[in-house]
Amino acid sequence: MPGKNSNVRRGAQGAPLFFDRAEGARYWDLEGKDYIDYVAGMGPAIWGHSNKEYLDTVKSQLEKVFSLGSTVAQQVLEVELAEKIVQHVPCAEWVRLGISGSEAVQLALRVARAYSSRPYVLRFENHYHGWIDNVHGGRAPASIETFPHPLQSETDTGGLAPGVRDQSLMIRWNDTDALEAVLDRYADQIAVVLMEAVMLNYGCCPPRPGYLEAARKLCDKYDVLLCFDEVFTGFRLGLGGAQAEFGVTPDLAVFAKAMAGGLPLSAVAGNAEILEVLRSDEVLVGGTFNSFPLAVAAAVTNIEMLARNDGAFYRRIDDRQRQLIDGIREVGRQHGHAVFLQGPRGVFHLNFLDKETAYTPADLACADWAKLVRFNELLLRERILIGGGSRFVITDGLTQEDIDETLRRIDKAMRDL
Repeated sequence: MPGKNSNVRRGAQGAPLFFDRAEGARYWDLEGKDYIDYVAGMGPAIWGHSNKEYLDTVKSQLEKVFSLGSTVAQQVLEVELAEKIVQHVPCAEWVRLGISGSEAVQLALRVARAYSSRPYVLRFENHYHGWIDNVHGGRAPASIETFPHPLQSETDTGGLAPGVRDQSLMIRWNDTDALEAVLDRYADQIAVVLMEAVMLNYGCCPPRPGYLEAARKLCDKYDVLLCFDEVFTGFRLGLGGAQAEFGVTPDLAVFAKAMAGGLPLSAVAGNAEILEVLRSDEVLVGGTFNSFPLAVAAAVTNIEMLARNDGAFYRRIDDRQRQLIDGIREVGRQHGHAVFLQGPRGVFHLNFLDKETAYTPADLACADWAKLVRFNELLLRERILIGGGSRFVITDGLTQEDIDETLRRIDKAMRDL
């Protein structure tokens, strides 16, 4: 193989890790050593590993129908899942299912362009919308005077298609003035404003108070669609995603990861008038594994489990996350380290700087990044797995014993830092 099957698996380790089994919030390697998991498959495994109710659903569906393909027929579960998404997600009137977050983003962009008859997508620096060429990387230009093109071409990959940068504009996030200035000048060429409602892929930076509301008002004023990329936040922050948590409803939203509890599945949800371009076949999209039966069945059960007992799952996640954040901060204090921790429900970023909140990457510029790299290496030595961007993802598989053991191992890492 030309390396690992995902380049972002490089992480801090030298030799590749190979795992044999998983249960709860732990993996075991081929030598029987346990690793405490705060990666959760980069977000999907919201129940941890080996949750019996979840697995029983998958096993039951496997014995019924596990494959349909994109040209044959449907299953009733697709309708049930769409109904549940519409029930819980504020923007959802209609739902189209897919298989991955990257593909769902592409569908949302195609729908937006077809509906508006405009060419450009307005993106934000350091937001992540998948690995496909037209949304991968790029940097915002220093001034909108250089618009509409070119984007600064900085990227971490070769092989991008010629002209792909000309498909979008880019500005920095959490800057209402910049957003208004760009829309005022280029709104008649912008099909959609695409953003993470929380910048989870860089520092778990939250929106500034009033920013999402301002974005909604500006999109309405200039008649531009607003799309939230909720691939990570969807069903993790709450049943209604970030849009319900912040009280701001986009026109379109993209979901994946935690929606199916660990199996691959995605969705584009939004306004029925906009999604009519799919129903009318103005916009065509296929996919052998769209509405993959195992994943659809898993998602129906997953959402039922999340909603049970008035969302008791989310209260458990809040408690575990609070214990970890308070405990890590105290361990850092004892060893003389100013530990920075922030993030919404279900995920948080760790760094080393003395600050309460970071709204933008610039706010993290004074962090001790060299210390963070060393600390992440020490975490791996202590067999604690965290996600890219120094993120801890909290799952329901996490027990009190896991939390206590995590803090003991972090204490050792902080001691040696």
